[in-house]
Amino acid sequence: MQVLYELAPVIADVISAHCQGTCAREDFVRACVSGEWEDAKVMVEGMLAEPWHLTGYQEKRLHEFRALLQLNQGVLVPQ
Repeated sequence: MQVLYELAPVIADVISAHCQGTCAREDFVRACVSGEWEDAKVMVEGMLAEPWHLTGYQEKRLHEFRALLQLNQGVLVPQ
């Protein structure tokens, strides 16, 4: 799904902003590029587990990405 690849850099930046000094951004990008969507989903859900660390539209973008991942995996996303 092309939209996942388009949104991945945005999510990578969110992850990078909250995991400074780690390879989390690179790990996330690698998971997306190699199609390891379950690994990417785990990273996104980890960020969503502590929403008080997120600012601005970060939480919304993470939720959007997770919903797209679920659609990509054939899971019906409730509206």
